Amino acid sequence: MSYEAKLMELLEKQTSIMEALSEEKAAGESVTKTPAAFSTYAPLHGPGGIWTGPGLERDVITAHVRPRGIASALPLLPTVDVNPQFGILTGFTAGDTDDSTYWVTAHCADVPAGYVKSCTLTAQFGALRVDSQTIDMDDVMLKLHRGDFTDLMLQGELLGLTGLNPSDTDANDVLNLVSASEMVQMGVQTERLLNRAMWQGTVANNQFPGLAAQVATGQMDVNTGTLCPAADSDVKDFALDEVGGSGRDIVEYLGMLEFYLRYNAESMGLDPVQYVVVMRPELWFELSSVWPCAYNTSRCAPSVIGDNSRVVIDGRENVAERDRMRQGNTIDINGRAYPVITDTGIFEHNNINNANLNPAQFASSIFMIPLTINGGLPVTFRQYLDYRQAQRDVSFTRGNLHAWWTDNGSYAWSIEQTKWCYKFSLKSQQRLILRAPHLAGRIDSVMYEPLQHLRSPDPNDPYFLDGGVSLRGTDATRNAVWL
Repeated sequence: MSYEAKLMELLEKQTSIMEALSEEKAAGESVTKTPAAFSTYAPLHGPGGIWTGPGLERDVITAHVRPRGIASALPLLPTVDVNPQFGILTGFTAGDTDDSTYWVTAHCADVPAGYVKSCTLTAQFGALRVDSQTIDMDDVMLKLHRGDFTDLMLQGELLGLTGLNPSDTDANDVLNLVSASEMVQMGVQTERLLNRAMWQGTVANNQFPGLAAQVATGQMDVNTGTLCPAADSDVKDFALDEVGGSGRDIVEYLGMLEFYLRYNAESMGLDPVQYVVVMRPELWFELSSVWPCAYNTSRCAPSVIGDNSRVVIDGRENVAERDRMRQGNTIDINGRAYPVITDTGIFEHNNINNANLNPAQFASSIFMIPLTINGGLPVTFRQYLDYRQAQRDVSFTRGNLHAWWTDNGSYAWSIEQTKWCYKFSLKSQQRLILRAPHLAGRIDSVMYEPLQHLRSPDPNDPYFLDGGVSLRGTDATRNAVWL
């Protein structure tokens, strides 16, 4: 479909929205609360529009940084269950710890019997809500003059690195259509919030618990509160030592983490397990710089090989290995190659939130997350409250509920109206499930000191950049007999 045809399609869609909102309401069908104030709205075109500058070229290049992360690698499954129960067989008790009890000459005598033990885990929804600014119906059609063009084309992408944004947000029309622009803004906010919650979410903040809270020790039965150490994750502390520094050895720590988790999977009959290694992009850059040399010379310290021995290091091979890791996003651990996912939602320590770090020093965690077990059964995945299941009840409103859903029912949209003004609202109830925490692990407090920190997609982060204006001044040079 050509750009012109696409633009015409969306203009017709916007027109249909306005027509639906301007229809005369029958008795008893009054609409909802008054939308937000107009003072915060940023018009696209017309007086004060941010794209109304004279001589503006058609192509507009984005400088917006998108989040990235693990979510796009996780299945998103529908559900309507509020309190799911996930069982783990934790083991079998011994009838007696003395082996001699079982080696008897009286064949018909009883011996102590053991018991099977289990642990039941659960998950919790987090309800996310995002609103648009209030839209005056006049604003969707106003142009300053014939030189105010609405055929601008966006170069770049605003959404889509995480799989966390609603598909009804068409970023290509953020420059020309007011309604589309507001819906894209809502999609951006949704993606940012979910990206952080995937790792940092806590029930104390009405969020679903993120992976940092679930990849943990202290697992317990949801119904009794009984501790289930067999379901605990493997959690290690790097104690703010620098990756590749003279302190703790990152090869030893990652190697032991992988070996411990692999041993669990093999001993429990859950192999093959599909793992991913997840960390912040800045940490990955520093780790990949030192890994080839550290990995290929592990345990080659002088105390091991002798003071008179030498380790020969080929610089070209190390650089080639480093480049291979970065280009393919893979890391070799104990002879196995693992995919690496960089995720901007993982919490990062700095000298502002952690007094033990100096300026330009950062610290965060490295995770090993099992995606599937036994060659395909998902054990780390997302669930959403399926709004499609409300269709039978919604049908009783006879079309008077101004709401719809997208993305197979994972996002619910609605329109509020007061006279000729309207706004959009978006909600989604999602949760993140880790069915096998005993196959997951993390290394906390790994310190790194990059030459330059990357730009952040989080507006609350000191490395977030935007700038520019949300409202331009109107033309104050007009002259007329009636002014």
